[in-house]
Amino acid sequence: MQTMDMNLARIFLNTCENKGFLGWYFRENNAWTSYPKEQLKKDLFLMSLALKSRGVSLNQNVGIIAPTSPHWIIADLAIQLVGGISVPLFPNISTKNFSFQCEEANVKFLIVKNIEELDLALQEKCHSFQWIISLEPIQNPKENMIEWNDLLEEATLLAENINPDEWLNHAAQNIQADQIFSIIYTSGSTGTPKGVPLTHKNIVSQLISIQEIFNLDPKVDTALSILPIAHVFERMVLYYYVLAGIQVYFADDPQNTGVLLYDTKASVITVVPRILERLYEKMTAAAENKSGLQKLFLKKAIRQAKIIDPFQAHFSKKIYEKLVYKKMREAIGDNFKYIISGSSALNKSINRFLLNIGLPVYEGYGLTETSPVVSVNYKNHLKLGSVGKKLKHLEVKLSENKEILVKGDSVFSGYYNSSELNKNIFTEDGYFKTGDEAYIDEEGYIYIVGRIKEMLKTSTGKYVSPLPIELEISRHPFVEAALVIANNRKYPSALLFMNFENTRRYLKKTLEEFDPQEALLSKKVNTALERHIANVNKKLNHWEQIQKWQLITDPLTIESGLLTPTLKLRRKATEAAYAEIIENLY
Repeated sequence: MQTMDMNLARIFLNTCENKGFLGWYFRENNAWTSYPKEQLKKDLFLMSLALKSRGVSLNQNVGIIAPTSPHWIIADLAIQLVGGISVPLFPNISTKNFSFQCEEANVKFLIVKNIEELDLALQEKCHSFQWIISLEPIQNPKENMIEWNDLLEEATLLAENINPDEWLNHAAQNIQADQIFSIIYTSGSTGTPKGVPLTHKNIVSQLISIQEIFNLDPKVDTALSILPIAHVFERMVLYYYVLAGIQVYFADDPQNTGVLLYDTKASVITVVPRILERLYEKMTAAAENKSGLQKLFLKKAIRQAKIIDPFQAHFSKKIYEKLVYKKMREAIGDNFKYIISGSSALNKSINRFLLNIGLPVYEGYGLTETSPVVSVNYKNHLKLGSVGKKLKHLEVKLSENKEILVKGDSVFSGYYNSSELNKNIFTEDGYFKTGDEAYIDEEGYIYIVGRIKEMLKTSTGKYVSPLPIELEISRHPFVEAALVIANNRKYPSALLFMNFENTRRYLKKTLEEFDPQEALLSKKVNTALERHIANVNKKLNHWEQIQKWQLITDPLTIESGLLTPTLKLRRKATEAAYAEIIENLY
């Protein structure tokens, strides 16, 4: 791609003309369904005609609330071709956020997977839309509902005297680089979600930079997509796959990541840290099922992978590689070129383990407002613990208080319908204030310290940055996630959410025998955590040290409201849910 005048629809149409591009696959009912490029292009043409005939036109906002699939991308592109703007909505969105986002963005058209699968509270909101398009059959359709396949049939009649190629090329040609193609709402981990309008120029500029550092070959490379496409990270990545012209396998359930990786032999995948942590747990669980010398050998191999420098040769690495590490990789396909992790920080010891066993894990950093990537590690340019170097087209610097400031073509121009908020989000010289504190080393690698807005102030006037402390606490295998409490308190405390699988294995219990409440009272578990907290405290200033903590046995889920759709802990919601426990700590 040579020019910034390109748009996403044009990129897709160009790729469909490439002989090397074969199409996509989608997993349903434990089987893969093929979507060859001819079908994808035909469906795009027909859906574009159908949307236009139903009233979608320039700058009209269309909501999409469905899991990641080829239909999602086709819907997104069809909306673009008729001049509309897509508004992605997470399938597990709360009723409050659903109402807020649809009302603020004036969404009149909604595309859903299955209306009956939506929460009842969301179903009750469906009457307010002009049209609802369902990807799956509707059991009890209302007047404003129509099925995807019926729309395609309807458009087939409209297309009788139209040349598809001419129509598509003309529609793509009319899309301007500075035209908004999507309004993406932030996950709202600390408050009300904010709408981020992104243009074709925002995304295309990023694709050009990504293309220079992550090379993909349609002849040999394939991708597995497991993250929700409603998140800008996976959305941008999927359009990069389109640009690269590689086959994409759309997964049905991220919990089956290991099996799907083995099944597809994918060479590239994008993940959030929690997925890699689950992968690590499954890969190391095998040691517990062994006995004697074999168990000892496996545990030693695992321990070494967690502690040694992955960039230095080690005498025992070759032995472990043949007998342990290679087998671990083979269990998940062993065909990796890139495993790219984003959204939040990856546990450093797990990252070290994955690198040492031969998995090419590259951490990056970004925000919805920056489309989203700001920086990323890549081949021969990787430093453990960093989020890599900035992308080529961006300017990045630090403010006086070490806040990351970003400027460039992939940075948005301001929040949707938020004129007051937009007054303070850019510096006088045009840099976006990310709200993240960091430092940059002499080689340009960026290291995130934490959210400036999340700095906690104790009642004694001391400031505590919770993120690095939470990451250190979460390095313990018993801890799924940690939340540091300190605001207006005399000392910091912490809530520790139990990792059930690791705790169960430590206590040598079967799934049937394991009782989280018993584990909560276990002297062995509490002593191990006490020791860990003491070690964490040794690295902290005395006013930052965790004085009290409480282990929590409630599972962390998106549905509970404690996790964002990108699996980050919601600070305010968690503090509110455990207010009584927090008060007892003081």
